[in-house]
Amino acid sequence: MLALRAWAALTIAWTVLAAAILPLPAWAQARRAVDLELVLAIDTSTSIDAEEFELQWRGLANAFLHEDVVGAIESVSDIGIAVTMVQWAGRGESRISVDWSFINDRLSAARFSAKIATAPRVLHGFTDIGGAIRFSVASIEGNDYEGSRQVIDVSGDGTSSELNSPEPDRQRDIAISRGIIINGLVIYNDDSDIDEIAHINLRQHYQNRVIGGPAAFLMSANGFEDFARAIREKLIREIIGPPLAGLQ
Repeated sequence: MLALRAWAALTIAWTVLAAAILPLPAWAQARRAVDLELVLAIDTSTSIDAEEFELQWRGLANAFLHEDVVGAIESVSDIGIAVTMVQWAGRGESRISVDWSFINDRLSAARFSAKIATAPRVLHGFTDIGGAIRFSVASIEGNDYEGSRQVIDVSGDGTSSELNSPEPDRQRDIAISRGIIINGLVIYNDDSDIDEIAHINLRQHYQNRVIGGPAAFLMSANGFEDFARAIREKLIREIIGPPLAGLQ
């Protein structure tokens, strides 16, 4: 009996020691509190050629070096923000291009910028905005952060066809029900759009079927050459948040 009690005591001691030494599984670890969780969902569908892809990547990388964006990051909260970049194209084709990164100052913003600048293009295909939203929601819910706000920033130059993405608005509504805001940036691509009617249809598609949530907003870029300006201004609105985000 004494031997049995000694063995039981030793087992308990080893269990306590292992719990103190071994890392907890991901689901059991505390998530890091941040002011904002932001997914940058970037269109890399076939309508975007190599030059336009480069303009997007360079514009986004430079945005995180810009004084106004860095100032917004440093001004909102002492606990910082968490950002990831996702490439999306056709049905089921969404990939994390830059993993979730903590940003709270100029140095961490510069590190994130460098990751964007060296991230390769990995996707081509059709236009599945609904799939991009669904993937982004899963990425937010599966990361190591707990944000006061969660935002998906969707940018693109085309609408979702019924063949390739029948439910962008359904995925948007699911995101909203989970407290996630979706903002949009439409890019007027003269290579694929026919006329001003196409521009209006693209904007209406994003307005009616993509963006949503409290203070959600939609911006536009007049071609890929204008993307750098538009994404920079959009980031500032998203990082600072309400009431600035809700201004039209």
